[in-house]
Amino acid sequence: MKTIEKRKTFDFTQGDIALPLIAFAIPMLLGNILQQTYSIFDSIVVGRFIGKEALASIGASNPITRLSIALVIGITLGVSVAVSQAIGSHKQDDVKKAISTAYIFFTGFSFVITVIGFAITPYVLKLIGTPSEVLPLAITYLRITFIGTIPMVGYNVSASVFRGLGNSRVPLIMLAISTVINIILDLIFVLALNLGVAGTAWATLLSQTISFILSLLILLKNYSLYFTKDSIKVFEVSSLKKFLKIGVPSGLKGSMYWLGYVLITSIINSFGTETVAAFSIASKIDSFVQTPMISLSNALSTYVGQNVGAKQPQRIKQGVRVSVLIGILFSFIMTLSVFTFSKNLMSIFTDNIEVIEIGAKYLKIVSALYLVFALQEVPQGVAVGCGDTLWLLLSTICAMWVVRLPLAYTLSDKFGLTGLWFSIPSGWFVAFLFANSYVLSGYWKKKIK
Repeated sequence: MKTIEKRKTFDFTQGDIALPLIAFAIPMLLGNILQQTYSIFDSIVVGRFIGKEALASIGASNPITRLSIALVIGITLGVSVAVSQAIGSHKQDDVKKAISTAYIFFTGFSFVITVIGFAITPYVLKLIGTPSEVLPLAITYLRITFIGTIPMVGYNVSASVFRGLGNSRVPLIMLAISTVINIILDLIFVLALNLGVAGTAWATLLSQTISFILSLLILLKNYSLYFTKDSIKVFEVSSLKKFLKIGVPSGLKGSMYWLGYVLITSIINSFGTETVAAFSIASKIDSFVQTPMISLSNALSTYVGQNVGAKQPQRIKQGVRVSVLIGILFSFIMTLSVFTFSKNLMSIFTDNIEVIEIGAKYLKIVSALYLVFALQEVPQGVAVGCGDTLWLLLSTICAMWVVRLPLAYTLSDKFGLTGLWFSIPSGWFVAFLFANSYVLSGYWKKKIK
């Protein structure tokens, strides 16, 4: 067997805090940025070369796509943990069984999602009130996306396997390759072949398929001790139970969040094509801007996990303070940038004046509250690092279903789009209370004891 590539490891139990945290967060930040680049470039091509209806079709489809795979993607977290635990205990057969079981289970699960999703696409889009002029394009885009569920999920399983094996570089490289291929195919399918919105969907599907196949080839070549053509036939129920036990709370958290956003999308759809197109663009900009805080939270979770194991509660407190201060700094930079250049950012995607105005208003409202987002997102890393994912599930349910959704219906009815846009960040205040109550209560110290 070839020597498994070693990666730089971080010991967060001693020494400086700020610089190692930032250095550890940067690869995750780059990975998140590459993931965002997929949908952002799709939207630029669609908005500039096809039109607002096509742009709106992507916006109407996105929450449904994310909802359909949220549970599956959440469970892949369990794959990474199970593989890493087997590696740590030097149980080669357990590693083989975990990897094989993961691919068999997720392939079957993805196939079911593909069949069901393809069949119900028109009904779901009609149910959430997709504008009639957008509906045919949205059906086409969403159905092609469902066809690509297996390679999409397959890539995420491969990335989890590699991380479990101790290799964080291969997932980033695969993502970079996939992003470049997606951009090239977007330009070919839309500009050269005039395939319209279907072209962007096929470009994404093919790029993810290539990335998935590459990941399997790398596993076969460099990790033959754990992954072979024969071992892929093994399915072990105990490995599956471990995936589910670890990953289901995380998957449910994502499912509850995106189910709520499907309902919010139905409200947005009622305001017409321009609003749907504007939100499609603005929400992508918003997600991109939030990436540094999310990456910082992920880095903090690893930092906390190590110090829980080392039984150093004081150092955990110091790490939280440093992380929150960095998050506050990021939030001020992002607020100033997005609030000031909201129209410029929107105009990158489209030249439709009405779409730009609607999206810019959304960005100004949410960007003014990025400080609240940072103060709820970063401390969540403590709960993740301590393994208290159920706490975050409760936070998501309250933020989305108790506050954000009721406000979205109420404020949009009384104040129109302005009220609807103010309801979007309202959940951040609830998450702020949950995350900081968890940290300040000291409940996390029980994990150390």
